[in-house]
Amino acid sequence: MIDRDSIAAATSYRTATVNQLAIPPGNPWHTDYDRYRYDIDKAKALLAESGAAPKNLDMLVTSEYPETVTAAQIIADNLAPLGITVNIRTVDFATWLDEQNNGHFDMLMMGWLGNIDPDDFYYAQHHTGGSSNAQKFSDPEVDRLLDAGRVETDEAKRKDLYAKAATRIADQVSYLYLYNPSVIQAWATNLSGYDARRDGAIRFRGAQLNQGEHQ
Repeated sequence: MIDRDSIAAATSYRTATVNQLAIPPGNPWHTDYDRYRYDIDKAKALLAESGAAPKNLDMLVTSEYPETVTAAQIIADNLAPLGITVNIRTVDFATWLDEQNNGHFDMLMMGWLGNIDPDDFYYAQHHTGGSSNAQKFSDPEVDRLLDAGRVETDEAKRKDLYAKAATRIADQVSYLYLYNPSVIQAWATNLSGYDARRDGAIRFRGAQLNQGEHQ
């Protein structure tokens, strides 16, 4: 029921890649997954089947990242035809962290950068008791797969474990993944010493600007 295409277009000028899992295409740990569609009739049928009839949902976003506010507005529009009113609560980042840690939300919008290994993407956020598991997700099969992935040394077997874990995490809707943003950057030719990682994060700890060179 979430229109990922519209969200990606509105938040990134169509530079983002829509994705229903965490790890983007091109990454060696990527898993194909394409289960969900923007389908109002199907969403209404699923709500009726489940006996659920939510009327108001609180959605926590932070003004620190305006794109999350934009995405929240689109999600509110998406859910309105189902009779659901999304109350978008925009707070500063410190308050957002406190509210997330205390579980004071029905939904929250978040993003992150700086992960390389699949354990970084999934364990803290989806393992029972994980350090970033603010949604309190708990699934014995996901726990088993993530625990096994931490100790498996055979690369092919490890990829299979994380493919199964990622798929089940999405099936069980621990998160609703939306898109992977593109990293668009410009650099001066006299900048050196930075570390451009394959996850798109840039580390500047050792960076230096060589004043004697032309840009």
